[in-house]
Amino acid sequence: MPRPAHAPVRPPEDDLLRWAALGCLLAPAVLLWRGAPFLTAAGVACGLAAVAAASRMLIRRSRRLAALPRTRHLDAGPRTSAPAPSPGASAPLPTRGRAPRRTP
Repeated sequence: MPRPAHAPVRPPEDDLLRWAALGCLLAPAVLLWRGAPFLTAAGVACGLAAVAAASRMLIRRSRRLAALPRTRHLDAGPRTSAPAPSPGASAPLPTRGRAPRRTP
C-alpha cells in the first residue's frame, strides 16, 4: 500500500533496525519460554543489542560517507610501501620458506 502524501519519508535502515530490536526482544523471550536460564536469555539479549547497535553505527556511517562528494587527487603519485633502492645498491636475494640455519 503506498504511503499518503503527507507521511514523512523514513530512511530504509529504520525498518532494518526495527526488526533488529524485535529480535532483541523476541529471542530471549523464546529462550525463557523454552526453559533456558535467565542469565542465558539476558546474555543473548545483550549480545543481540550490541550487534544491532554496531549495525546501526555502521549503516549510518556508510550513508554519511556516501553523501560526501568524492574528490580525485590527480597530483598524488603511486603509493609505495618501501622506498625505491638507490642506484648501484645490490638488492637482497629472495628467500623461500624458512631462513637458513646458522651453524655455530
